[in-house]
Amino acid sequence: QEHQVAAASRRGDLEGGKVSICCIGQSAYDITGRVDGDLRPDTKYRMEHHTESPGGPALNGACVCGLWGADVSLVSRIGKDAYGARITESLGSYGVKTELMIVDPEARTSLSLIVANGATGGRTIFNFPSPHGPVARMALPDDAPSVMLHDGHEPEASLEYMHAFPGALNVIDAGTCRESTLLVARLADYLIASQSFATQYLGHGLTLENDARLAAELVELREINGRRVAVTLGELGSVYLEEDGLVRMPAFKTRVCDSTAAGDIFHGAFTFGVHAGLSMRDSMVLATMASSVSVSRSGSQTSIPSLPEVLEQLLSKGIAIGLGRGGES
Repeated sequence: QEHQVAAASRRGDLEGGKVSICCIGQSAYDITGRVDGDLRPDTKYRMEHHTESPGGPALNGACVCGLWGADVSLVSRIGKDAYGARITESLGSYGVKTELMIVDPEARTSLSLIVANGATGGRTIFNFPSPHGPVARMALPDDAPSVMLHDGHEPEASLEYMHAFPGALNVIDAGTCRESTLLVARLADYLIASQSFATQYLGHGLTLENDARLAAELVELREINGRRVAVTLGELGSVYLEEDGLVRMPAFKTRVCDSTAAGDIFHGAFTFGVHAGLSMRDSMVLATMASSVSVSRSGSQTSIPSLPEVLEQLLSKGIAIGLGRGGES
């Protein structure tokens, strides 16, 4: 069922009224286990250990920003059930405000079962999405956020917030090329697309071996929003456009344990950089290192590195960005 947000909105529900970053999109409850190899049919796997934590692109991005000291709120749908309660409780431990959450009594909280491949660092995700019903009203903060991160999973909420706060900078985590994602992406200041999104939108794979053709493909992607655009490439790093052309940003080498939430952490760190006033280049560097550190650990939120750790890793490689260890720019 399509999620239809009613036009009626209200302000003042956020305690204190102030929020600097809003993350809008999906929440899920993740249960992650590990096997040392590819999954095989007709095979029973016994997992002695597993991790449980909230997940979802917008939620994980919010946890990065909250852990790093930003004033952040999450706008996301959860059910009035045990998993929803666990998500709300966990968010508080990361400094994420939950007063703007959409608690839908007619829906169940989304659940994801994640199997991490201990041999390759890859993962297989089984997602049980929440059925979406109508929302009677949506809360808005009194004060405009400076930056909003969207993942395209709650497009009506994203559009509502974009309309209410036209001065905010908007980042879109474009994972899959759906119409709901494109609706939000067209209004975004920063389109940060996955390689899968780019391939789906262009109708062919990126020409990674040819700079001129790759730059032309990013220019075509930039037609979506007419502003900033980048594409993440997993272990190959990322590419983006500056005024003087294509920029390739390689990934930092690390031992890969589990890539779960690495992309979400990338987008959360990038959003934090935008909020801190960093340049496109420095925001990309910050996000790349945060993601690289995260894949050396298991789980989603549990793999988020601290900001000092990320900055120290950058300094160890002789890279300085316009951000102090405490997060000041």
